[in-house]
Amino acid sequence: MRKRAVAALLAATGVMTLCGSGTATAAAASVTIKPAADTTYSQVAQDGDGSARTTLATCPQSCDGNSSGQRDAVVGFNVTGLPAGATGVTARLELYSWNPFTGTTTTAHEADGGASGTGTWASRPALGAALDSNTAVTKGYNAWDVSSAVTGNGAVTFAVRQTTRTTRTYWASADNSNAAIRPRLVISYTTGATPGPTPTVTPTVRPTPTPTASPTVTPTTPAGWRLVWADEFNGTAIDTTKWNTRDSSLDFDRACITSRPANQFVSGGVLTMRALKEDRTCAGTTRHYSTGYLDTMRGKASFTYGRFEIRAKSPNGPNNSKGLWPAFWMRPDDGGNGEIDVTELPGGPQYYRASTAAIFRDYTPTKNDFRYTFPSGYPGDGFHTYTTEWEPGVIRWYVDGKEIWRREGNTPTWLKDTLGGDLNYKRKFNLRLNFQVGGWLGDPDATTVFPADFKVDYVRVWQR
Repeated sequence: MRKRAVAALLAATGVMTLCGSGTATAAAASVTIKPAADTTYSQVAQDGDGSARTTLATCPQSCDGNSSGQRDAVVGFNVTGLPAGATGVTARLELYSWNPFTGTTTTAHEADGGASGTGTWASRPALGAALDSNTAVTKGYNAWDVSSAVTGNGAVTFAVRQTTRTTRTYWASADNSNAAIRPRLVISYTTGATPGPTPTVTPTVRPTPTPTASPTVTPTTPAGWRLVWADEFNGTAIDTTKWNTRDSSLDFDRACITSRPANQFVSGGVLTMRALKEDRTCAGTTRHYSTGYLDTMRGKASFTYGRFEIRAKSPNGPNNSKGLWPAFWMRPDDGGNGEIDVTELPGGPQYYRASTAAIFRDYTPTKNDFRYTFPSGYPGDGFHTYTTEWEPGVIRWYVDGKEIWRREGNTPTWLKDTLGGDLNYKRKFNLRLNFQVGGWLGDPDATTVFPADFKVDYVRVWQR
């Protein structure tokens, strides 16, 4: 795999090199599994077994005025079709709702046993740890990432629990007359190797209900540069030897920042920073969103000069993303004025098609920035690369390898002071990854879809 090769080369030599033509690439595939059985387990006796069970239901313990009315939707599958040697396996459980409900938290668990019980509360299966949560129910299919529970072929059972909005949510069951809306388990994987003329990348991304294709990437070391730092996100958790996490807040961000896996996690070779719509308390106030934030401050990593690159997929589309604002940027270790933005990717109809490159003196704001609108497509249609080359007397910005903007010399006059007091730019800058919700470019509205995922394939730093 490409990312494993990069990690090995970094550890061994500090330099990344891969061959060009003739490189073997893994073939991507997926399989959709139909449910073997499903049941609603209920605390209410009259909601037990029925002869025409066409719906599943979820509801908290205090449901529809009944203090003992909890309902859990349980669905079982017999996984088949995964070939021996399959890698990068990801799985998502999908249930169909006829209606949208905001402020409705549902969580998927792996369940012990099958899903063919009578539906009485006493016969319900034991539940494992939470696998994934959503904070709203959408009309149509809703998806939960259950990858950690699918390790190969065989039987697996999932339970969906609802913990907010004390009214039932109905989901289409395996008995529904419309086969197109029945529960399903969608599994993606890679297997084998096929020869190709150039290296390609199809990262295994924590799935969403509407996956997008990943563009081809050539992971060769840029001429004249050497790799000095990278995170390929190949593990199972955020590497805290490289990144700091936070539990905090910022005055310009409407979200509480957390270090929870619910807001930022590593899976399938990808870092996901997830913005959620939920009430949390931080800085003494209740905010209505949560998000993640990573940096390399306090000695983790900082650089004077270099080529800084991220390969990422924005969550933002034209009609679903007002108030969402992921970014990759840098700030000086000394805490003084100055900022270099490799990319800002704000959402909403006005901004979603562009990547913003910027350099700040301060936040009055004294800044230069450039908004590059994609000639076709947009940052949320798949993975794209965003690069900044910072060298003595010049800074250059690129999108997908194309130079889009540069700043040189002492124009504007504050440029040299921002970057170190002279044209040699001697200050050290650390790395920042964040997913802001609301603030300067507008707050979310009723059209903004949560959860929203900012996905990062890698972060790499080269120097001369």
